[in-house]
Amino acid sequence: MFSIILAIIPIFLLIAIGTGLKRGNFPGDAFWPLADKMTYFIFFPALLVDNLAHAHLGNLDPTGMLGALLIALIVQAALVYALRPLMNVDGPAFTSVFQGAVRFNTFVGLGAVTALEGGTGVTLFAVAIALAIPTLNVMCVLTLARYGDHGQGTTLKAQLLFLAKNPLIIACLLGIALNFCGITIPAGIEPVLKMLGSMAAPMGLLTVGAGLQWHAARSGGRAIGFACVLKLLVYPALLFGLSRLWSLGPLETKILILWGTMPTASSSYILARQMGGDAPLAAAIVTVCTLLAFITVPAVFLLVGI
Repeated sequence: MFSIILAIIPIFLLIAIGTGLKRGNFPGDAFWPLADKMTYFIFFPALLVDNLAHAHLGNLDPTGMLGALLIALIVQAALVYALRPLMNVDGPAFTSVFQGAVRFNTFVGLGAVTALEGGTGVTLFAVAIALAIPTLNVMCVLTLARYGDHGQGTTLKAQLLFLAKNPLIIACLLGIALNFCGITIPAGIEPVLKMLGSMAAPMGLLTVGAGLQWHAARSGGRAIGFACVLKLLVYPALLFGLSRLWSLGPLETKILILWGTMPTASSSYILARQMGGDAPLAAAIVTVCTLLAFITVPAVFLLVGI
């Protein structure tokens, strides 16, 4: 348990540093959107390509872990829909609760798995990303298409096209293809990928902190509560139960639980704004969920005894 706390302290310290830098207007407001863009389009894809291209899982078979993750995604989504009558929210607000309950923050997850496991853990995390990102985006786009304010959003076709251009999905497919075909990354390029990839976790966590919206966190009430409880408590419990049902090994179980405990992704705010969801509520859920994760991550690991 103490090792878990020591591992996550740097993660949340980097988030806090990002928040402090943003509030201190250093190095300037123009920096943070560009840093976020660099992380999303350059640093993180480089890390995924490098890890997946060199992935050697040994005796580990990720099939069971991926199956448990896929079922958990579907069950979690169905649970949010089932609880909608209790939320007392309109359509756009429901889409933000939905995103808050099912999405995960990739940057925080990367930082956590790197600190806790590294090596094979990062590779398993990358394989899970390859499954989860397209699945989650399709779920969220369909929910927003059904319940969002279409007057503010783009078409479903445009969103699905955007999904096909997702740099993380492209990076995962490229890395898996290189590994499957036995193609070695050229000696002059491989170190570049490693150096770029090493910047993904720290820069991503700084931008998470800079993107927290404190004013939005004061609103939302019940909707924020539903999203945070479902994401930070129910979701990891569901993943832990499935890992036991599947008789997964300790590493796969830890990756799944870590996945479940991660706060909501800031991209939920962007998608809500694009497709007519309740963007202020989405921002509030991201902020409160990230703050609560300081407490819930070690608490969940303590409860499951990993």
